[in-house]
Amino acid sequence: MKSHFGPCAIVLVGLWSATALAESNPYVGTWKKNVAESFGMSDPTGQETTVIRRHDTVLDYTWTGTGSDGKTDTFSYSGPVDGKEQTLPGGMGLRGAMIPTPSGVIEAKLWGPDGSLEDKFCILSAPGKLTCFATFTDGKGKVSLFKEVFDRQ
Repeated sequence: MKSHFGPCAIVLVGLWSATALAESNPYVGTWKKNVAESFGMSDPTGQETTVIRRHDTVLDYTWTGTGSDGKTDTFSYSGPVDGKEQTLPGGMGLRGAMIPTPSGVIEAKLWGPDGSLEDKFCILSAPGKLTCFATFTDGKGKVSLFKEVFDRQ
């Protein structure tokens, strides 16, 4: 008779490790955009979810957004927080750089294929609440400010 203890133990250890990581780093987890508290967004009613798997010297996350038109886009980043520009997977033509700051907050820069730039800082503003402040410079140089609030799921 074949024992299933080994695979079950591996799954339990994996779940425990993921739980321990989430408890030790409050950024780790699934975050959903709070439409009511966010402002200045190009698509105010669009839905966004960000899954952060790691947030320290390495940032590992996936963002998925569904616009009011029903179109869904997604991109991921998994790499060092070292300020170096990298191409982001997802087929959207995005490049990004994750930059460490002295306070421990990560500055995220995201360049679009049209020459646009999003420069964003996200901080834990309350337990279970991630607030992001950003400037967005479109491809023609027009600058706007937005605030995006995410609730832990």
